[in-house]
Amino acid sequence: MTTVILIMFAFGILIFIHELGHFIAAKILKIKVLQFSLGFGKEILGKTVNETRYSLCMLPIGGAVRLKGENIEELDLEENSFFGKKWYQRIFVVVMGPVMNYVLAVLIFTFLAYFFGVATFTGEPVIGEILEGKPAYTAGLKSKDRIVSINGQQITTWTQMAEIINSSVDKKLVLEILRGDEKLKIEVTPQKDTNTQRGIIGITPGYEIKKVGLLESLYIGISQPIVLSIYSVKYLFDKLIKLQRPEVAGPVGVVEVLSKSAKSGIESFLYTLGVISAMLGLFNLFPVPILDGGHIFFAFIEGLITKKIPSKKVFEIANMIGLSIVLFLFFFATYSDILRIISKK
Repeated sequence: MTTVILIMFAFGILIFIHELGHFIAAKILKIKVLQFSLGFGKEILGKTVNETRYSLCMLPIGGAVRLKGENIEELDLEENSFFGKKWYQRIFVVVMGPVMNYVLAVLIFTFLAYFFGVATFTGEPVIGEILEGKPAYTAGLKSKDRIVSINGQQITTWTQMAEIINSSVDKKLVLEILRGDEKLKIEVTPQKDTNTQRGIIGITPGYEIKKVGLLESLYIGISQPIVLSIYSVKYLFDKLIKLQRPEVAGPVGVVEVLSKSAKSGIESFLYTLGVISAMLGLFNLFPVPILDGGHIFFAFIEGLITKKIPSKKVFEIANMIGLSIVLFLFFFATYSDILRIISKK
């Protein structure tokens, strides 16, 4: 039950904080906000303040904001409507959703760095974590095992060990390990990583926790979402260039990851929430119609051609294309999630 509540909280805060960004920007620009709700479904409590209906709804997952004239079908160009604002003002309203997701990620990563410390790579050939379903997991390797030698060759650093494993795809390796005071020999065969084409056995390096101050924590909090976004864009770009299928997580995969992190403790759960928040912000910035990035793209084009807005027909066609793309990504990611779960069994 606790896990379910945490997952609901995660989805709720991710969506709510996104909508809050749109709400704040609309209020700053004096766009009429018709409704701002916490949750979805039937309204439980509500109050109208200055023409805005504030609602608490039955399903406590996320929230929604409804702006005057936000639908192109209405063609409402009054000063206090969404499309009544200049193109750059509309960009501000739209971009604030993803920005708030990034702000949430920064706050989470800063909080974790300051109160829990930062994991620092030791460089020693000591296993940190074992990834379930990978060769190391199957072979029986465990966290904190120290790799003493591989095929008789003495190992002194993690880099030395990684180089041997990376260059040994489908080749059996005999690992001599030190587990406590006991020496063991374990055979493991590295498998090819689909992203790097190198051998992996599914282990992470050992690390030590270092306490950091507030300024360094803030630097880490800001840099983490940036690094995640750059890596994600580069990964997708490389896959598209090579015409390869990217490994993506859909709703099923996100729930699975959140569930595992919730069971691992609050630190793991918050870290996962920070990563998902940053990725949600990035995804919404993609120039796909119906996403925030699509609205930004159209507004930017409007600024270039100095025409008020594209025609209603253009928006309808673009939204249909965008919806098709999003639905395709949704089903593709869900299909990948299911295959990944089945392969682990």
